[in-house]
Amino acid sequence: MKLKFALPSAMLVLASVITAGAQAIKVPENWDRLAAKADEVVNVTLDKKMLGLASKFMDDEDDAAGKRMISKLNGIYVRSLEFKNPGEFTAADVEPIHAQLQGPEWSHIVSVNSKAEKENVGIYIKTVNNQTVGMVILAEEPTELTFVQLDGPVNPEDLGELSGNFGIPKGIHVTPANRAQEQPKTELKK
Repeated sequence: MKLKFALPSAMLVLASVITAGAQAIKVPENWDRLAAKADEVVNVTLDKKMLGLASKFMDDEDDAAGKRMISKLNGIYVRSLEFKNPGEFTAADVEPIHAQLQGPEWSHIVSVNSKAEKENVGIYIKTVNNQTVGMVILAEEPTELTFVQLDGPVNPEDLGELSGNFGIPKGIHVTPANRAQEQPKTELKK
């Protein structure tokens, strides 16, 4: 009788261990309440199968790098809410996402805070066994809240290839560390 329950339990534990690297960040339930107040709501859910279909429409030479990148991904998930007035969401509405990004596998690699524009953007990567297995972009503006998750192996420097596609905001780029540290060469004239 005990063996009857042991096998399914073992299978469940094994399945959870195998999929642990691919767990999605859960968008808080309160975002449904926020979506009801928003003027514009964008929900993009593209699993591996849908990404394969979408890549068939990427025929330009300019799309080759983006096509290679999405072929490696398990999914792209975007939630964006745009409001008429500032103050329609609070830090408490975003905190459940920040809390999920605090684990040892997550690293906060980019933070952009503009006091003038009242914008905050954070880029986080998930690393398992020294391999990047996911990325989250969280952008907060006075009237807009955007969450993007790339599930699967992704190089942060390749993010620009998807910028402006699949609901990912335009202008998202991560500069390689070695290029950011390069100094312009100066010539001494005699």
